[in-house]
Amino acid sequence: MIGRQDERAFIAEALSSRTVSSVLLLGEPGVGKTLLLDTAVEEAARAGAQVLRVRGNAAEAELAFAGLHQLLLPVLGGVDGLPPRQRAALLAAFGLGDDPTPPDLMMMSLAVLTLTSQTASTARLLLAVDDAQWLDPGSCQVLGFLARRLDGESIGLIVAARGCRPYWLDAAVPQLVVPPLPPAEAEELLAAQPDAPVGPARRHLLDAAAGNPLALVELARTAARDGGLPATGPVPVTDLLERTFAAQVDELPAATRAALVIAAAAEGAALADVLAALPSGPDTDVWLPAERAGLVRLQADRISFRHPLIRSAIYGSAPFAERRRAHLALAAVLGADPDRRAWQLSAATVAPDPAVSGELEGTAMRALNRGAVAETVAGLVRSAQLNPVATERTRLLSTAAYAAVVAGDTDRAEVLAAEASRLEVGPDALRWISALSGLVSMLTLRMERAFALVVPDELPGSAQIDAGVSTIATGIAYHSGIPAQRERIRPMLAARADDDGMAAHPFHLWDTGCTDPFVHGGAIRALLPAVTAAPGLLPTERHTLGVLCLLLDETETAVGLLGELVNPQWEDSADFHAGTTAADLAFANLDAGRWADARLGVERLADRFLAGRHTLGPARALAALATVCALTGTPETALRHAAAVLAVTGPACALATVARAHRAAGLAATALGDHVAAHRHLRSLYDGSGAPLHYHLSCYGVGDLVAAAVLTGQAEEARTVLARVHAEVGDGASARLRQILLRASALLAGPADAGPYFREALEDHAGGRWPFERGQVWLEYGEWLRRQRQIADARAALTKAREIFEGLGAGSWAARAEAELRAAGVAVESARHSALRSLTPQRQRIVRLAAQGLTNREIGERLFLSPRTVGTHLYQAFPVLGVSARSQLRDVVEQEPGD
Repeated sequence: MIGRQDERAFIAEALSSRTVSSVLLLGEPGVGKTLLLDTAVEEAARAGAQVLRVRGNAAEAELAFAGLHQLLLPVLGGVDGLPPRQRAALLAAFGLGDDPTPPDLMMMSLAVLTLTSQTASTARLLLAVDDAQWLDPGSCQVLGFLARRLDGESIGLIVAARGCRPYWLDAAVPQLVVPPLPPAEAEELLAAQPDAPVGPARRHLLDAAAGNPLALVELARTAARDGGLPATGPVPVTDLLERTFAAQVDELPAATRAALVIAAAAEGAALADVLAALPSGPDTDVWLPAERAGLVRLQADRISFRHPLIRSAIYGSAPFAERRRAHLALAAVLGADPDRRAWQLSAATVAPDPAVSGELEGTAMRALNRGAVAETVAGLVRSAQLNPVATERTRLLSTAAYAAVVAGDTDRAEVLAAEASRLEVGPDALRWISALSGLVSMLTLRMERAFALVVPDELPGSAQIDAGVSTIATGIAYHSGIPAQRERIRPMLAARADDDGMAAHPFHLWDTGCTDPFVHGGAIRALLPAVTAAPGLLPTERHTLGVLCLLLDETETAVGLLGELVNPQWEDSADFHAGTTAADLAFANLDAGRWADARLGVERLADRFLAGRHTLGPARALAALATVCALTGTPETALRHAAAVLAVTGPACALATVARAHRAAGLAATALGDHVAAHRHLRSLYDGSGAPLHYHLSCYGVGDLVAAAVLTGQAEEARTVLARVHAEVGDGASARLRQILLRASALLAGPADAGPYFREALEDHAGGRWPFERGQVWLEYGEWLRRQRQIADARAALTKAREIFEGLGAGSWAARAEAELRAAGVAVESARHSALRSLTPQRQRIVRLAAQGLTNREIGERLFLSPRTVGTHLYQAFPVLGVSARSQLRDVVEQEPGD
């Protein structure tokens, strides 16, 4: 290699990092990314490392997990040593298992992490990914998961790609944009070529190559063969190289040219399949002229092009008829691989063909069963393009649109739904397509348009609508909070109420519970244990029930259901249902007092909003993050985040998110001691008459509003608001909301009358499931007791409040409890330092699980880490915690405030 000392040093330093241990190489074709990657691989192998490699190719970009299979093929024998759930998920992803249910993508990703970690237990492992821009999306997701978990592992990762940074690679991975060779090194490389030109021709070649090493080598070869370069104007290096390669191919024998077209159409296929597809039969001699020309390399089981541009040049310069013959020949020999066969037939097909369309739909469904949603969308779209029947095209496109929503690609979903709506379809199909368009409009904060698409004005008020359509309509009405939308939905739901088959269906429970949570909440809560435990729940049903449980304050159940779909530590969770599920899980974790998990689950999604992605999921994520910041010591940041959310969601009539943002701002102002600002924000949760702005979420802010109103002399207005909230809630309050309402009533009661309200709130032990709100009741009860000179009881209540707030990390509220304790005559030190809380959130969770007796492998399965990484975290946590044995962790956790 000529030059590149700085680049090689950068790569070596990045791969030796103890935390990230990875590097990304970016650059134009031919600039030397692959040579740098190869050099890093060779140096690692010489140092005793094991190497697993994969090279993306365009021909397999739509095949689910094709790249991952290529990467792991040398170590797949190790799957038998994986835990059963991981083994089943990985085999299912590769189409090798017996279980017909779709694999859990997170469990499959964990299986890859465990497998590579086990491989690295005997010697360091280097994963090398070349041409990453052509990897299939499923493989990209898993590699992104892996790249974020290299800390503590003896694994390195080097990725090379054209163009911009791959979306799936964490921002912490160091990036090297490989530059062209400097003039002196370009001269040196050219001088090393046989028969390099001299004089003006040499300068012309150097100018044309512009420091691109591949261009220097190939143009020098062309100049030696043809006696110079054509005198053309400036041409992009990539185009120039493709012309050069195409010219070399033109000089080969016809049989070799035909074989090269088949190889270009089949890149990634086994050599045996390519040979079987040759017109002349399986003759390896046909490749000799191409090998001598340096275009291809023949290996034991595969044929590969020396550079991807060679494949592009061969395939792009061949007439369509020749390419079609190649694809048909390959399809004929790929009967044992239906997915590759389907895409080969697709490439050969121009006119509608129901048989090919059917094969592509089968491929799409197999991709869905492997958890590869992006590949599912691609397969369904191409199937629709080749289907001659309008109703079938509509069905395929609408299914693809919904799959795109699940994958988080709302732009693609909107385009596909619009395309489906332009076809001649029946009223039922058109209503479903309009509902999908409405769903996308909701996710992109166009609430009024969304509802009009799903429930058009011309639809009769008593019309029965499909369960899937009504689920979307009620979701829009909830997020918008517009009263007229709920009024339109109620009679439609009533028309379906007598259908016994729907009484306990997740969608029907959602419709009724979401539309009138205080009317139907009690009855639905009674049904939820059986419904949520039913076998065979679809992911959409699990998602719907999880959000319903969040709304009805079945918080732990919500965390469990939503946590099976997304995980706070998995970045790709941000894409599921366009980020709304990750935000829902964050709010459930907030309610449950798991604030570190809530923060972790939405930080990346909130960053998307701040970067300009103003859609529903990121907006709700930023509102959740604002709440975490308000509670945990950065209220100024919380106010900025809340203002950013309100600036977008207010005009969009997304009142559910508006309510979340106002409450976050009110809590932030309370933490700062600015009770006037706190009252202003919290009062915004209600209209001028005191009625809840959002029929559901606004009710949960009434306790905080009353507290701010009392401190700012506006208690009488707060009484009106509380009365309006009671009227909205009626007898339908959950245990959580009863605790909030009793707190508000206590704060507004006279000095002699508040006690019974506080005591009634605290006597219901169910209220402890929402620790922050329970802590607020203990704090204000303690303050009231102190004013009533019941000092001993006050001290006990305030101590309990302080313990809760310390355990949560609610510093401002803990400080307030400490001040009250001092006023009650208790000599209180500042909140004592917690060694456990000084650890990172992830390390805290590992310690707590280890204290419960879980093994490293069991902890890894819960947190999506390898057992080796779990062990590393514990090893590093022991000195901080002052322990030397795992058995001592239980004492550390039990001594933690609030535990």
